[in-house]
Amino acid sequence: MFEIYAYGNVDTLTGVFNAIAAIMGGADYFGLIKTVAITGVLVAAFAGLFTPGRFHGWGWFIGFMLVYQVMFLPKVDVVIVDKLGSQPPVAVGNVPIGVAFFGHYTSEVGDVMTRFFETAFQVIPDTNAQLPTELAYQKNGVMFGDRLIQAIRGATIDDPQLRTDMIAYVYNCTLYDLQDGTIDPATFAQSTDIWSLMANPNPARFSTYGNPVQVDTCPNVYTQLANHLPPEVARVRALLAFQLNPSLDPSLLTGVIDGQIEQAYAKTQIATAAQGAADLLRQNILINLVQDTSSLAGQKLNDPAAVMLATARANATASTNASFLTMGRIAAEALPMVRNVIEAVIYAVFPFVFLLFLVAQGRGLGLAIKSFVMSLVWIQLWPPLYAILNYVGTLASARNLAAAARMGTGAQGLTLETAASIYHGAISDQAIAGYMVVSIPIIATAIIKGGEVAFQAVTGVGAIQSAASSEAASATKGLVTQDAVSFDQQQLAPNRSSAFMSSTTDAHGTTIQGTGPDAGVFRYQATLSRLASTFTVTERQATALGENAREAESFATTQREAMQRSQSRHGRPIGISTRILSAPRHEARSSEKRECTR
Repeated sequence: MFEIYAYGNVDTLTGVFNAIAAIMGGADYFGLIKTVAITGVLVAAFAGLFTPGRFHGWGWFIGFMLVYQVMFLPKVDVVIVDKLGSQPPVAVGNVPIGVAFFGHYTSEVGDVMTRFFETAFQVIPDTNAQLPTELAYQKNGVMFGDRLIQAIRGATIDDPQLRTDMIAYVYNCTLYDLQDGTIDPATFAQSTDIWSLMANPNPARFSTYGNPVQVDTCPNVYTQLANHLPPEVARVRALLAFQLNPSLDPSLLTGVIDGQIEQAYAKTQIATAAQGAADLLRQNILINLVQDTSSLAGQKLNDPAAVMLATARANATASTNASFLTMGRIAAEALPMVRNVIEAVIYAVFPFVFLLFLVAQGRGLGLAIKSFVMSLVWIQLWPPLYAILNYVGTLASARNLAAAARMGTGAQGLTLETAASIYHGAISDQAIAGYMVVSIPIIATAIIKGGEVAFQAVTGVGAIQSAASSEAASATKGLVTQDAVSFDQQQLAPNRSSAFMSSTTDAHGTTIQGTGPDAGVFRYQATLSRLASTFTVTERQATALGENAREAESFATTQREAMQRSQSRHGRPIGISTRILSAPRHEARSSEKRECTR
C-alpha cells in the first residue's frame, strides 16, 4: 500500500487514479503495449540489417522487459490522504506500481518537509514568532488569519426586522445620547464593546421595534434587542464557519471557528484573551450597523450632502481595495487550485508516458524517467514553499494589524476608530501574499533546475509597480468612479466663441446670431415632421427621371405644333360657323330688350 498526500483535492486524485487503474488494466491498453513491442522489434531488426555493426536491439529488448515487469505488471493499492484534514482517506486498488511508487515517495518528501517547517514554526521559543496551529498552512491554507479577519469585518445582521429595529435604536437613542453627553463620543469611538455602552440610554426618549411596530422607551427597546441579538450572532458564526471550512463535519464547525477567530485576533493583538468569538462577532456587527445608520441618517433628514458623502466614502473604499481583493483571491484560491490541477495532470498522463518508457532505451530511458519524476518533485515542492510563505506573511501581517489596532491613548483593539485601518491592512497584506504566491512555481523551478531560472522574475516587481503606480496616480488625482449615474442634464449658459458674439437657438428652429442688439444672421425653420421611412434617390434614378422629363417635353412640343398646324389649316370654316351659331343668340337678346322697354 502506498500513500499519496493531497491538499484539498482528494476527490480529484481519487478519480485520476481510478481512471489510471481502469485504462492500464484494460485489454485495449495491453494491445497498445503489444503494438509498441512489435514496432520496436521491427525497428531493431531493420536497423541491425542495414548497420550490422551497430545493432542495439538486445539492449532495447532488455530495457523493454525490465520496464514492463517492474513498472506495469505489479498492481498495488493507493491510499489518498488529505493533509488539510477535511476528508477521510480514500483507497484505490489495482494501480500500477510505477505511478504509485513515484507518487508516494515524491509526495512523502513534500509532506515531511512541510510538516517539519510548520512544526518548527509552532515551537519557536519566542512567542511573538510562533505560528498558532489554527493558522498553519496545512490546516487552512495561505494567510488564513487575514482572510478570517476580512470575512468577519463584513459581518452584518441579515434579519430585516432586527436590522431595522437596531438602526432605529441607534438613530433615535444612541445618537442623541452622544449629542447630549450621556455617552462620551471619544469613549464610544475607542470602545472595544460598544454594545455595553449603548445599554443605558436616556429613558425620556423613544424608539420603535417589532412587527407590527411598537413604540417604547429606549431602555425597554434595548432589552428587547438584547434578547434577539445573540441568536443572530450565532447564525453569523455558523455561516462563517461553513464558508471558511466548507469540507469539515458540520457538527464540529462551531468549536473550530471559535478557536480560529480567537487565535487570529490574538495573534494580531486586535483582541485580548478575555474577548471570545461571540464578542468579536458582535463588535464587528455593531460597528457596521453604526456606520450604516450614519449613512441612512442623511436619507431620513433629506440631506443630499450627507448621502453624497456616504456614497463617496463607500466608492472610495471599494475602488482602493479592488486590486488588493483580487490579489488576495489569488493567494487564497487561484494558485493552490492551479497546483492541484497540475498535479492531477502529471498523474493522469502516466499511461501515455509509460508507452514512451517502453520505446526509449539506454540513456534516453533514464532521461524520460527522470523527467517524469522531477515533474512530481517540482509539484511537491509547492507545499513547503507555501508553508514558509504563510509563516512569513502571517508574522508580517500580525505586526501591521497590531499597529493598525493601536489608538492614540496607547490602547488597542477593534473599535469604530480602528475598524477601517484593520480592514485595509488585512486585505493589503493578502495582496502582497498574492503577489508572492505567483512566484512559488518559479522558485520551485529554480530549485529543480539548479538556479538556471533568473531570480529577478521571482519577485514579480513589474506587476507590483504597475498596480501600485496606477492606484497611486488615481488616488492622488482624486479619481474615484463607481456606479456613475447621470440624468436631467441641463446647459443654460450661452455657447460663445467670442466675448462679443452670441448665438440663440429655440425649439422651433429659430436661430439668431450676431453682435450686440443687431443680429447678423436670422434664420427661421418651422418645425418639421419626419416619417419612420426614409426615401432616397440614386444618381441612376435621377438620370432616368431627367430623360423621361425631356422625352415628355419633346412629345408635348410636337403635339402643340401639330395642333397649331391643324388650326391654321381649318381656321376659316371654323370662323364662319361660329358667326352663324352666334347670330340667333344675338337676335334673342334684342327681342328680350324690346319687351322690357314696353
